[in-house]
Amino acid sequence: MPGTRELIASAALGVAANLLYAFGRHLPPLLAYELANGVYAAATGAAFIGYRLLFGRKPCASAVAIAVAFFTAGIAYFHYLVDSHLARSALVALFQAGVCAGIATTLLQARREWRKPYYTKLFVLAVCGLIAAGHLARVAWLWAAPDAPTSLLEPNLWSVAFLSAFCFALPGLVFGGLLLVHRRIVAMAEEAANRDFLTEAWSRRAFFETSRREMARALRTGRPLALMLIDFDNFKPINDTLGHDAGDRALVAFARRALSALRETDCLARMGGDEFAVLMPETDLKRAMLVATRLKSEVETTTRQDDFLRGVTLSIGVSQYTANDTPEVVLKRADVALYKAKAAGRNRIVCVPVEHDRDRLRQVV
Repeated sequence: MPGTRELIASAALGVAANLLYAFGRHLPPLLAYELANGVYAAATGAAFIGYRLLFGRKPCASAVAIAVAFFTAGIAYFHYLVDSHLARSALVALFQAGVCAGIATTLLQARREWRKPYYTKLFVLAVCGLIAAGHLARVAWLWAAPDAPTSLLEPNLWSVAFLSAFCFALPGLVFGGLLLVHRRIVAMAEEAANRDFLTEAWSRRAFFETSRREMARALRTGRPLALMLIDFDNFKPINDTLGHDAGDRALVAFARRALSALRETDCLARMGGDEFAVLMPETDLKRAMLVATRLKSEVETTTRQDDFLRGVTLSIGVSQYTANDTPEVVLKRADVALYKAKAAGRNRIVCVPVEHDRDRLRQVV
């Protein structure tokens, strides 16, 4: 996942920087001041790059490296040439607040890409806000307090409190980024489970989950819901004469044509082999027959343009959901209609009336 390595590197650099801070009183000034602050700045810079990569933005790695170099030089300037703890603290605060603002801006720029749950993005935004506010509050305290410490290494209750809080700042940023990575991985796994890898149609599993959800909604709202079951005619000769690769390309060509002909709210699923199902919310039986006719005509037009679909026709069975039906009942009803279409000579659309077939279907299921 893009950005993961940078987030892990940020955590490792943060550990190194915190160790330098912790043993600062026992280390040479160059390590306790310049190196410690430079490593910590590099850690937050790596987190910024990780977030940029995670959301597909330009990482700006060169700009981050230059900013870290100038920041470290500034720390050295306010240490050796102009010894000012307040100036060093202000420089740290401005750098860290700027990085947090950059991460927050990256998230907000990508808000159209956000997917539920939103708590991971809100968590990162909250951490960015708290870090920036904490650094700025520390600078304000150093500037206003009469007994403010003159060095980061000087024992002081408030300094210890601020530094202890800042120890959780970078881990919070990294943890938020890894939460986003985890959600991306889960979403990819769900997508892989719900999609047919060949045709990009929904899988059989996803079809039944969607069917149950749409049937519950249809029962609640009283709106119609229809189902088409589609099977290729003369598909086996494609595999036998042109090979299975040609058969796969024919399935992909059909799915592409079907998806372009159907609405975004319709659910096209590959049920297995060369059999597809289409769930059509807000569609009654008459409208479903018209959609089936249009789809059949689209494929017949395609067969004159695509060698892989040449000679393929469709048999389609259409059914409609009624109150208290299950997905299996509606699918079985469509399957009976599809069987009738095959038995009648193929290359046709058949609908079995619900009232005529309901009792027998319930016994079959």
